[in-house]
Amino acid sequence: MMKLTALTRLLWLPVTVAILYLAAVGFRPLLPVDETRYVSVAWEMYLRSGWFDPLTLNFEPYHHKPPLLFWLMNLSWAIFGVSRWAATIPIVLSALACVYLTGILGRLLFPQALEDTNRTRLVMVAGVPFLTYGTILMFDITLTAFVLLSLIGVVLYSRQRSWRHIVLIGVSLGLGGLAKGPFAPFCIFFPILLAPYWAKNIGNVLTWYAGNALAGLISLAIVLVWLIPVLTQSDSEFAYWLLWKQTAGRVTGSVEDHLAPFYAYLPLLPAMFVPWVFVPGFWKGLAKLRSHFPDSEGKRFLICWLVPSFLGFCLFSNKQPHYLMPLMPGAVLLAALCLPRVSTDMLARTMVLMVTLFVAGQAIASATFLHRYDLAPVAAFVSANRDKDWAFAQNYHGEFGFLSRLEKPVDDVRLKDLDAWFSKHPDGFAAVIYRNPAEVAGYRQIMDGPYRGRRMGVYGRSEAQ
Repeated sequence: MMKLTALTRLLWLPVTVAILYLAAVGFRPLLPVDETRYVSVAWEMYLRSGWFDPLTLNFEPYHHKPPLLFWLMNLSWAIFGVSRWAATIPIVLSALACVYLTGILGRLLFPQALEDTNRTRLVMVAGVPFLTYGTILMFDITLTAFVLLSLIGVVLYSRQRSWRHIVLIGVSLGLGGLAKGPFAPFCIFFPILLAPYWAKNIGNVLTWYAGNALAGLISLAIVLVWLIPVLTQSDSEFAYWLLWKQTAGRVTGSVEDHLAPFYAYLPLLPAMFVPWVFVPGFWKGLAKLRSHFPDSEGKRFLICWLVPSFLGFCLFSNKQPHYLMPLMPGAVLLAALCLPRVSTDMLARTMVLMVTLFVAGQAIASATFLHRYDLAPVAAFVSANRDKDWAFAQNYHGEFGFLSRLEKPVDDVRLKDLDAWFSKHPDGFAAVIYRNPAEVAGYRQIMDGPYRGRRMGVYGRSEAQ
């Protein structure tokens, strides 16, 4: 019979992630506009049963993201039925994979210091980045899992020239590309480029770069399996936005979403190491680590991976905190290296405390302010009247597509044009976001409530109109 300690080592991680999953689906609504948008794209894919068709949002071409996350949601729905909790399963499994893979990468790079992968996993699960983004319906945690697989392949290939390692890099990089496009190759580019510096026994440099180039071709072939059918069904404008504007535009700033200055990520660096920066042993370990930093292959690898990649993210014009998630495992490994004198029991207690605080925080948020982000009441009315014509004023991002199980588009109209819309759709309804009650004074109110610092209501045409 397995000893309790061995059983605990085996089960603590999936049980903890399951608790985080249940807390997320139990306490937190789908957050607009990102989560509601992405699950609505998956819903429209489900309606079409077309995994290799161009993506749509509000039944119009959606060229912002590749398809992997939407495929995974649809796969989960095919098994468990269409629901929010089923849509979240792929994200949670990706988060779980990230924890296991970070432990494996740490042991490869630091076979003595990080031999016990459970310590690395405890450090990661307790971290604020993992707790924050490990259950959110976004692309970054899935991308991170495939970046980790690619990096594991890179380290293995630096030590042994094997076709298996080339295939591992290529397949995981291709799937990463299907998860979030060019972010995947960017996140592993510098460790490949700078391998002659960090790798102890790199061997023939030409075979190194040739093997990785072949892996790149494998990844490209995987992406083309989806891309070619999509482009053959699309017009030139869709191709331009998908292949160029969403890539170069987010680097240069011509896509004006989430623009931020070069230094915007710098304040986030300490947050990547919370809560461990509050553990006294962390700072002692950091001082010791700094005094011998480039003295091993693993430390040189971390330098070549994290420093240029972080600077690259800083140079990109478009910035969001979750864009840094593929670098989170590197921060975890650095933190774990700084905690050699902190006992495993202390790491475990800290993890339990952080998870407890996070779950309790979601429960408190659910009871206090998250109703301001909960579209369920309005979505229920939209669903009950989905045979009617609907408008959204203004800037519709698919908020009701999945929540109301819509099968036809919503008209996105400006508030000042709502009168004209009602004249064409006298029996229709409009979901309106507003600040000043005077903005909706001329319409028949059906329901109303707080929404993200403003108000959202459902309105019909007034009898006077």
